[in-house]
Amino acid sequence: MQKLLRKFVTNARVLTINQKVRNNPTGFVSLRDFDVTPGGTVSLKTIAQKPNISLYALNHFNQEVIFVETPPEIDLSERPFLYQAQYDEAIRLYSMSYRSFFKLADMVRQPDKQLILIHSVGRCGSTLLSTVFNNLPDVLSLSEPEAFTEIVKRREPNGRNEDQMAKLLDAVLQVQCRPTNQIAPKMYAIKFRSFSTVMIDLLHRVAPQSKHIFLYRNAEDRARSIARAFRTVEAGNEVLDPANLRVRTQFVPLLSQYADRATSGELSKVEFSMLAWLSGMQKYLEMDAAGVPMCAVRYEDMIAEPQHIVETLFEYCGLPTTPERLALGVKAFERDSQQGSSLARTTLKQDAQNQLTDEHLAEIHQLLAEHSTIKTADFIVPGTIQPK
Repeated sequence: MQKLLRKFVTNARVLTINQKVRNNPTGFVSLRDFDVTPGGTVSLKTIAQKPNISLYALNHFNQEVIFVETPPEIDLSERPFLYQAQYDEAIRLYSMSYRSFFKLADMVRQPDKQLILIHSVGRCGSTLLSTVFNNLPDVLSLSEPEAFTEIVKRREPNGRNEDQMAKLLDAVLQVQCRPTNQIAPKMYAIKFRSFSTVMIDLLHRVAPQSKHIFLYRNAEDRARSIARAFRTVEAGNEVLDPANLRVRTQFVPLLSQYADRATSGELSKVEFSMLAWLSGMQKYLEMDAAGVPMCAVRYEDMIAEPQHIVETLFEYCGLPTTPERLALGVKAFERDSQQGSSLARTTLKQDAQNQLTDEHLAEIHQLLAEHSTIKTADFIVPGTIQPK
C-alpha cells in the first residue's frame, strides 16, 4: 500500500484530449473545457523538466490540479491572455492531486524569485503593461494565469483557511513562474484578472519582496470600455441566488452591501461593474493604509506619457533604464495589446446598444455618493505616479 501511495504522489495522470468544448473565451477555465480520456501516468520529474507543460487550473473541491501541454515552439507569453492561449494550443492535459502539486512546487522552487505583480480595476491598460515588461529580454510576463482565480473563489472571508490558501498560493507562484523554452528570466511579471486585487494581502504575506503595481482609470471611461467589451448595457439584470451571490462577493466584496438588490434582480450590470471598480479601489486604499508597498498608475497618464511612466515603473521594479530597454518597453504602445483575442479593438461592438446613457451615469454617481471615501469617478489614490 505504501508503495502505491508513493507512486500516486510522484506521478501525474495523462489525459488525452478528444475534443475542445469551451464556449466562453473569457469565462473561468477548468477541466470541463475539454473532453478527455485517461491515458496512463508520467512522473512529476517529467512535468518539472518540460517547460511546455504549464499550470492551467485548480479544482479546490476535488483537490486537483490541471496542466496543459503545448507545442515546444509556442511562446504562450506572447499571447494577450495566457489561459486562452493554453486552451487554443493544448495538445495534452495532465492531472495531479494537491499533495503531488506541493511536491512539484518544491522541485521547481526558486527561493529568490523576483516578482512584479500587476493588479488593476480592469479595462485600464494592464494587458498593455504586461507587454511592456514582456518586451524585455530578461523578464517573463504572464497575462492572466487562471489558477489564481480558484484561490480568490475558495478563500474564506473569516480567515479560517488562510494558512491553506497561503500554502496553495505559494505553490502556484513557484510552478507558474519558471523558465520556458524561450527564456530563463531574471524576473517574472504576473498580470492578474481584475478581481484578484482582493488577494493583494495574501500575496504580500506569501511573497513580501514582490513589486506591486496597481492600474486604474476614470470610472465613467472604464464603464464605457466595459460596455463595449462585455455588452453590459444591452445585458439584462441577473437574479442572483444565495450561492451565486456568495461566490460573486468573493470577487466583488462591496456586492454584500447590495445583496437585497442583487437577489431581487434590481442591480444592473453597469452597477455590478461599478461595484467591482469600487472594490478594487477600496482594496488598494486598505493595503496602502496597512503599509503594503505599492505603486499606482492611471491609465490616462500611461497613455499620455508612456516614456515617463515606463521609466518610473522600471526604476520602481529595480530594472535597468538604459535607452535601449526603455525603447523596448515603449514599443508595446505601438499595437493593440489584446490583438488576436476576443477583446481586440477590431472585434468590439461600437453600436448604440453598447453606449452608456444618462441613466447609467446616474447609477455610477449614486454608488459613488454612497461610498464612504471614493466620491468621484476621477478619484486619485495615494502612491500614484505623477505626470510630468
